[in-house]
Formats: sequence, structure tokens, C-alpha cells
Amino acid sequence: MSITNKAAIVGIGDTPTDRLGSKPGEPRKSSAEYLAWAMHLALEDAGLSLKDFQGQGLGVTIPTAYPQPFWPEEVSEILGITPGFLLGGATGGAGAVSLMGGMSAAINSGLIDLALVIGAAAPFSEHWGGGIQPGDMRDWEIPYGTMGPNSKIAMVMRRHMHEYGTTLDHLGKIAVTARYHSSLNPLGYLRSPMTIDDYKKSRLVADPVRLFDCVMPANGGKAYILASPERAKTLRKKPVWVKGFGERSNPSYGPRAGSDALIMGVKDAGRVAMEMAGVKHKDINFLQLYDDYVIVVYLQIEDLGFCQKGDLKFFENTDFTFKGQLPIQTGGGIINCGQPSTAGGVHHILEGVRQLRGEGGERRDQQHNEKPLGDGKAENTLDHGGLCLSQCWCSASALPSSALRTKVFLTAIVSPNSRPEMISTLTESSRPVVTGRILKPPPWLTNTALTPLMV
Repeated sequence: MSITNKAAIVGIGDTPTDRLGSKPGEPRKSSAEYLAWAMHLALEDAGLSLKDFQGQGLGVTIPTAYPQPFWPEEVSEILGITPGFLLGGATGGAGAVSLMGGMSAAINSGLIDLALVIGAAAPFSEHWGGGIQPGDMRDWEIPYGTMGPNSKIAMVMRRHMHEYGTTLDHLGKIAVTARYHSSLNPLGYLRSPMTIDDYKKSRLVADPVRLFDCVMPANGGKAYILASPERAKTLRKKPVWVKGFGERSNPSYGPRAGSDALIMGVKDAGRVAMEMAGVKHKDINFLQLYDDYVIVVYLQIEDLGFCQKGDLKFFENTDFTFKGQLPIQTGGGIINCGQPSTAGGVHHILEGVRQLRGEGGERRDQQHNEKPLGDGKAENTLDHGGLCLSQCWCSASALPSSALRTKVFLTAIVSPNSRPEMISTLTESSRPVVTGRILKPPPWLTNTALTPLMV
């Protein structure tokens, strides 16, 4: 079965991220408020109202540490939506794109013609506490002294250095590029300039992992809207079409564990999705790669086949900025923009959509704006394209894509089993002040009690 051009992204919503609640007495918002905020931004962007989603699709990313097994149902209540088709994304950050594949299939089947995919979390405002330890941590990590994802990634990073001679200079290039792009992004949280030396001198978290290797947990909400071809043609923004999908998984523990830690599920998921999309590596104009850690970005570039494993010269010679041969992380990634738990995976989709729409501002991909794809005979409603990939490091997931004429983008998402430790001590005052109509909280967010929202 193919979902090529059967659904399109027609609206996006992206709240600013913050870390309110990390200090006593700070004002704070709940995850419910970020959910509502992100939804309203997406509705506004698409020119739709809440009533359009009654009996339609709702996909919800499930926060990693949230103890409520009925979270998708709760979200439907928070948003005031009665879904006709409800899915929960339980594959970590990859759920953002895995849900895109599922909702595209539901639209293709005729079950629905609209779907809202949404995620939010407020780890600094809502302190959930404890929770059940995953089986892999309980049985295979803690008894041997492995404590959390930072130490696991440290072993992956050290192994890559040992096998291929990878250095901090190779990895730092990726970190510096992402920070540069974040400095141009009004929604960036970390926007101050960073050099290779800054990266190399940042404090050790778990040797050789440094502070600037690590994602930054944050509060926030993110959403996008999918529509059928017929519905997409009636809406205000040019659609970004879903063209391919692939999903694969790597076992993290148990009898099938022990696979090469330097090869991720995205290797197969990417191949499957690109085959469905009918695109080659040369067609990809930019990458949006899930970046819980810098080394994970590095591994994804290798595993997706843009270079051979251990090809240091490729990383030394390739310009990854938006002006270069292979732009990556054009919005700054979640390392710089903040990760609201599993909703962080949505970030890369939203940035890809902005680039395809020409809404990237100063960081707009200029290298390939006029590069044609296909035969150039597409309808006006189909003249924007992209390629979007998600994968889980432990469970590789989805590569939706859209590609017809203008540009192709690829997004890869990596999801370890447990969320990263809090690794930053930045204060709220260190965040740049950003103004703008779309960034202001709507009036209904001033209330602490949420009622079903009507638009």
C-alpha cells in the first residue's frame, strides 16, 4: 500500500518553549494550556475551526514520563474534540511522524479527511515524580552501573570515536551549525553564538558527552494538521504532501538485543520511505534530524546513506548550513529550541514545512529554491514538496514525505527509551525576548481553569 500524495500538511502550530517552574514562585502553565495554545495556532494557520475536527482524526504524542495511560483520551477532552479516529504515539519522539503515517493511511482509507497531530509537555511546571523503571534499565543497565541515557550515549559516542577516529571537531561542527541556525530563528531558545572551542570546553556530562551535546528539556506545545487532497485544495496555505512512509525497529534489550549500537533503525526505515516517495539522495535538499544528542545526528547522516560509515572527510568538507550543500537543522533543532518531551519530534516536521513554504526567514534554504523535481507538470496545489523522516533509535519509525517540484526535505527522529536527564542550568532571563503576533499567548490562556475550547 502506498500513501503517496494521499494527505498533506495544511497547518502548523508552535508555541515558544520555556522553563517556567524551575524556580519557586515562577508563573507557570500546564501541559493542557500548551496543548490548547498549539492547537489554536495550527487552526489559525490552516484557516480552520474547532468544529471542523468533530468526528475527525486526533493523534497525540505520549510524554515519556507521564503516568496516565489514557493520555490521548484526556487530550481530546482538554481540546474539546470528539475524535472519529484516535491514535496515541507511543514511540518517543518518533511518534510525531509515526502518527503522520497512521493518519495519512486513515485519510487514504476515507475514514477521515482531517487530522490534528499534537503534543505538549511541561516538565518544569508539572512534577510527576517517580514512575516504573523500564525493563531494559532495571534488568540490563542499573545492575552494571549504567545510569540513564547520558551514559548510554556516552558509550555509543566513544565507540564511534574508537572505530572511526571521530573527534570533537567533527561533532562540534554539527553543534555549531545548529546553534547558528537557532540564532536566526525567532523561536530559538539558545541563540547566542557558539564556536567549536565553546563546544569542546563545555562541561562533561558523561565522558565524552558534553553539555552542548545534549538536548535541552523544556515546556511547550507543537501541532500540525493533515488533510485529504480534496480538503487541502480549499485551505489557505499551499499543502506539503506526504509521499512516503517506512517504519522499522531495533530491539533495545531482550533476546534480540546486541545489534550494532552504531546502526539505527532509520537505515531501513529511510530506504523504505524513499523508495515509496520515488526520490534519491540527490533529490534531498535539506535534513531535519532528531537531535537528542549531537552524535545521534551524526549517525543518522551515515545510516541514511549520505556518506559511508566512518567517512570523516564527508563531515569535514560538507557545509551543513542553510547556504551549503546539505543543510541540516535549519531551525536549530531541539538541542537549541527545547524538547517538550516527545512533542520535540514535531519540531522537525514544523521546520521542514516552514522551509517548503518559504517561511524560514533569514535561514531559508536558498541553495535549492529553484531546483525542479518531477516533470514540472504538477497542478498548482501540488507544487510544493518535502520529504520527512522519523525514526526511533530503539524503535525506528516513519518517513512521511512529500515531493513534487520545489524542494525535498528529510526529517529523522531518534527516541531512546528514557528521557534525558536535566542537563542545563540556564535561567529564564538568558532567553532572548521575542515579540510578534503569533508568539503572544491568546487571551484564553490567561485563565488557569480550562473549559472545552470553542473557536
